[in-house]
Amino acid sequence: MLEAHERAGLAGQFIEALLQVPVLCCRAGAGELEAGIKRFLPDFMTNSFPFFLSREMMESLEPSVIYHMTDFAGLNFQMFLYGEGEGEPAPSASLYALVAGPYLAVKPDEPFCERVLQENGQSLSLMVPFRQFCLGLPIVSTSVMIGAMRTAVKAVTGEDGDILYRHYEPREKAGQPPLYQGGGEEAVMELLEERYRYEKLMLQEVRQGNTDRALDYFRQFSRASRSIVRTEDPIRTSKNLGFSLNTMLRKSAELAGIHPVYLDIISSNFALLIENAYRMEEVEDIKFHMIGAYCRFVRTERLDQYSPLVRRAVTYIRLHLAEPLTLRQIAEGIRVSPSYLSRTFNREMGESVSNYIAGARVEKAAELLKFTGLPVQNIAAYVGFANLNYFSRCFRLHKGMTPTQYRNRKS
Repeated sequence: MLEAHERAGLAGQFIEALLQVPVLCCRAGAGELEAGIKRFLPDFMTNSFPFFLSREMMESLEPSVIYHMTDFAGLNFQMFLYGEGEGEPAPSASLYALVAGPYLAVKPDEPFCERVLQENGQSLSLMVPFRQFCLGLPIVSTSVMIGAMRTAVKAVTGEDGDILYRHYEPREKAGQPPLYQGGGEEAVMELLEERYRYEKLMLQEVRQGNTDRALDYFRQFSRASRSIVRTEDPIRTSKNLGFSLNTMLRKSAELAGIHPVYLDIISSNFALLIENAYRMEEVEDIKFHMIGAYCRFVRTERLDQYSPLVRRAVTYIRLHLAEPLTLRQIAEGIRVSPSYLSRTFNREMGESVSNYIAGARVEKAAELLKFTGLPVQNIAAYVGFANLNYFSRCFRLHKGMTPTQYRNRKS
């Protein structure tokens, strides 16, 4: 099992790859955090703006809570503390921190930069370098960042319940303790909690392959998200949410027993579709198609109700469908005796290995007939039927019609 530091490193790589936000993992001490965060800031920033984390503030932080901190320069950081072991309460001396940032929630135009400099009593001669630095930072909405950090907290700490979120901003005058923002933040938190509740319900339905209910929860999830997300680049935000949704759907399908080989293909294809989309409507349509596709795949390919032996056998068959397959070959491939495999497969699947192979080949052929223009004889060979007549007999047995009739009906 991976250590907490290793899990934190992987979570940090996930955030950096998904959102281009730098991530720091270090001991949760004020000195260590200040030194680490300042590595991401130019010298003129560290010399002109006070550091926003004090020792007193660090001592007040709790493990497994997401802290969103906006510093004196308007830069955003999100952080959580974790112990050395999964789920273990740890004394403050052994706590570590994962910090994501700096990033901005809005585009840094001239009025933004001028306001930050004036509020901190800095000369406007810093306008050019300050704005150039800000323009190089990633722009990420609060809700997207919280979603990524929430995933990271669960991956690192093993927390399974709701993850608390708190937002701190510095006082206007340097030297005063940070101020916890209440009031409007409570309303945002209610929306976030509603959003995460619908997210959880949606993923539960995806794991069961229930398309209609999953889409219904996704619509409610989207409405809650629109109430929170406010950015100047809505298409980029929608794409980032699409990438996060793709990752969550993949995880739900994996929990349903879908082999990672298939999930790699599905998730990679949808990631390309999302990134290459040019219009907001196109990105939103892809999200709905993505949920439907994962649900359909779970319904047709899920294996979580079977024993590990049968799951290995089915996966082997699916990966070698185009090759000549025999009971002995499959048994050798998964390192089990043919007789034991045959008995177990028949008991759990309700059919013999040979019948399952024929059915799987017919289903794959039906998919190719529906979505490609390949000749019937090519499809037969592609799915492992060496004899065209035998392919036609098997297809008629499973589908009640010939391959040509099936293609014409579907078209």
